[in-house]
Amino acid sequence: MSEETDTRLVKGAIVKVHGLKGAAEYNGCIGHLEEFNEEKGRWSVKLAKDGFILGVKPANIQFQRAPPVDDDDDVEGAIMERTQRRFQKIIKKYNLFSEDKAGEIADLLTGGAGLSKVSPKDFATKYGMEEEEAEVFLKWIQMGVHFKEEAIDPHSSASEKLADDLSTKL
Repeated sequence: MSEETDTRLVKGAIVKVHGLKGAAEYNGCIGHLEEFNEEKGRWSVKLAKDGFILGVKPANIQFQRAPPVDDDDDVEGAIMERTQRRFQKIIKKYNLFSEDKAGEIADLLTGGAGLSKVSPKDFATKYGMEEEEAEVFLKWIQMGVHFKEEAIDPHSSASEKLADDLSTKL
C-alpha cells in the first residue's frame, strides 16, 4: 500500500517525515498529522521537537502509530473519513459518477456481470486505474456493505442499538 492510499494516515496519527529535498533538515523528524489539504495534496505535520508545521506530501510521510484516543470509534471514524475522501477523488478522476457507470459497477460487484468475485486487479484493469486506487474504491464499497448489514438489517444487534439510540434522541 502506498503512502497516498495508506488509510492509517489520519488526523492525530504519529508520523516520521522522510525524503524531503527542499527541506532535508526535517527528514527523520517525528510529528503528528493536523489536517489534509485536498487542493495541495499535503498533510500539515506538526513537529514534536518545536511545534513547527510543515506541509508534507503523503509519499514523504511514514506512519509510526495511531493517534492517541480514548475511543476506538474515533480511529475507525478517521479511517472511514480518509477512505471516503480517497473514494470520492477516484470517482472524480475516472468519471465513475454517472448513473450508467454506477449501474455497471453495481452489476460487476453483485455478480450481475457474470463474475462471482472482483479483485482489485480486475477492477483496476476494467476502469484503467492503479491497483491501489481500486483497493481503496473496493474497500469503501465493502465498508458500506458492512454498515448496511450491521446497522440496517433489522435483526442485527448493531441495528437494534442504532434504533435504541435514535429513539432516545427523538
